[in-house]
Amino acid sequence: MTTLGMPNSMALVFAATILAGSLGAIHFVIVHMIMGRPFSDEGDEITTRSAGERTTDD
Repeated sequence: MTTLGMPNSMALVFAATILAGSLGAIHFVIVHMIMGRPFSDEGDEITTRSAGERTTDD
């Protein structure tokens, strides 16, 4: 039996990949974009600048 023209085992892997990617994207948007929490290797100092404030020394 096939699902979407793929064997069932491949369709399950495909669905799990889409689900995992969606969960990762939702986590990124909520935690890092909306809540503003840094990644663990960034530390506590985060400076936000717009593109016009950047110089070649950065």
